[in-house]
Amino acid sequence: MKVALIPMRVEDGNFEANWAEFRRRFEEAMNYSPDFVVFPEYCLTGFREWNFSGATLYDEITARVSELARENNVYVVFGLLEPYKNCTYNSALLIGRDGEVLLKHRKFQEPYKFCTGNTVRTAKTEFGKVAIIICGDLYNKRIAKWVRRKKPDFLFVPMEYSPDYGELNGEDIEAMSERVKLLGARTFVVNSFPPGGAWVFDENGNLLASTKGEETLLWDGQP
Repeated sequence: MKVALIPMRVEDGNFEANWAEFRRRFEEAMNYSPDFVVFPEYCLTGFREWNFSGATLYDEITARVSELARENNVYVVFGLLEPYKNCTYNSALLIGRDGEVLLKHRKFQEPYKFCTGNTVRTAKTEFGKVAIIICGDLYNKRIAKWVRRKKPDFLFVPMEYSPDYGELNGEDIEAMSERVKLLGARTFVVNSFPPGGAWVFDENGNLLASTKGEETLLWDGQP
């Protein structure tokens, strides 16, 4: 199982610039023949409080990413804003090798102006059972119960986290580790740039690999 985690540079409200960056980083990753390519939270629109206009691009974004997945026979995980009736979800999708949406997660841990999710779902792949959560969900007690109940083999976590003090530090990584240990699944985390970064933890919360800034983390199942 080969995974490319891409800490992508995201411009709030600039879909075309973000799409160009998404394509560029995706095509670079294809040189390594990954099985999964993973991008950050709402990576194609960004999000500026409380501008939900990016949600209107949900169908177009899903169609474009599905086409890339199908053309390259690869799974793609990424975050986007999802319109629903009179409100918006912060969601993430798993697109299958055939371009179909295999899994949707709606974020739990969001302020009141978002709709919020209420479950964790899984999808079967040839590598095992996969689940997705988003950023602050990693620290949500209800999420922990759902993940333990569903028992995924792998957990993907798109993030958009920029602490006030700049680059994530050792305490931030240790906090991730403790939560992953509680969830009990191999976990792949990728953050938007800036500050960027990507991390892989085993089911016991041990940090197996990481990158900083915009550097893609290529994981090929090494111990």
